[in-house]
Formats: sequence, C-alpha cells, structure tokens
Amino acid sequence: MSKKSWLSALLMTVLAVGSTLAGAQKNSGLQPSSPRELARATSQQPASIITTPELTKPILDEIEDIAQRTVASAEDFPDDLYNTYRPKGDPDVRTAAQILLHIAAQNYGAAKFIRTKQQEEALIAAGKQPAAKDILTFVSKEDTVTKVKGSFAAVRQAIQENPDPKNLEIWLHVIAHGNGHFGNLVTYYRNNGLVPPTSRQ
Repeated sequence: MSKKSWLSALLMTVLAVGSTLAGAQKNSGLQPSSPRELARATSQQPASIITTPELTKPILDEIEDIAQRTVASAEDFPDDLYNTYRPKGDPDVRTAAQILLHIAAQNYGAAKFIRTKQQEEALIAAGKQPAAKDILTFVSKEDTVTKVKGSFAAVRQAIQENPDPKNLEIWLHVIAHGNGHFGNLVTYYRNNGLVPPTSRQ
C-alpha cells in the first residue's frame, strides 16, 4: 500500500472512530477519546480524553519527516537540471523547481486554512503572508529552498497554534501531497542516473 493510500485509509478510520465516539459521547456524556481507547469506548467503558500532544505529535512528526526529505532534495538537485529538466522534454510537465514551489504554495495554502481569521489577518498586516503568485515564481535555487522551508514551518506553526481535530483532513493532505511530489523528485533523480540524497549512505 502506498503512503498516500495508507493516509487515506487512516483518515477513513479516524472518521469512523469519530462517528462511533460521538455516539458514545451522546449516550454517556463522555468527551471524545483517543483511537487507542476505541475498544473501551464502544463497549461502554470509560475512555481517557485525548490530549493535544497525542493528537498532533504523530502528525507533526510526519510533516517534519517529509519536510526534511523535500528540503534535502531542494538543496541537492543539480543546478543545471533544477528548472530545465522535464521528463521526456514534455513542456506540460513541471521541472523540479516547479514541483518544489508547488509544494510550498500548497503548504502555505493549508496553513492559511488551519489558522483562525484573526491569526491570518495579523500575518497579512505584518507582511508575513506571501502571495501565491510570488511563491510559485522561480527566482533561484536558494530562493526555492527558502520558500520550501518556510512553507513547512508555516504548516507546523499553524497546527501547533490550532490543534483542533476538525483540521485533520488538511493535516493529512499536507503529508500525502508532500510525499506524492517527493516521489516525483526521486523519479527525476533516477531518470538522470542520480541517487537521491535520502538514498545515500
């Protein structure tokens, strides 16, 4: 099973767990429990309340993992291929730089949805919320690396400041989307007879 399929399955499980626990909460007055307590909740046994770290830590760990792998590729991909190589020379296929900037734009967009309106307005007022067109514009390799790093940092901060489980689908999208496009980058390495930094010993 691919990581994206695994994350989709996880989302379905979480949603199913949520429905079950919602029914249990309605009948017993209990707060929603953690997934690991599902068996006890569904058998009408008291369940412990899930804490914020239990909810967000696995998500933040996964985001940090894909961030490190993506940034490593952004810093390492050869300069002469960075914004020129396209598989089979197809002009409709993104370059490595365009893939990386697309990831960054999606991350910044996800962070925006996770934040509260007040948080978003404060960032805009402080000039710290980049416009999508600016994120997607290729300037240089160094600038691309900066944008990718900043985008993952923005998502992590948004989740830490807003650990509401209603945003779970967005959190999982960040992970699945990043992993999917990281796979593109690995293919670009292999197509050019290169070894991705994450595969080197």
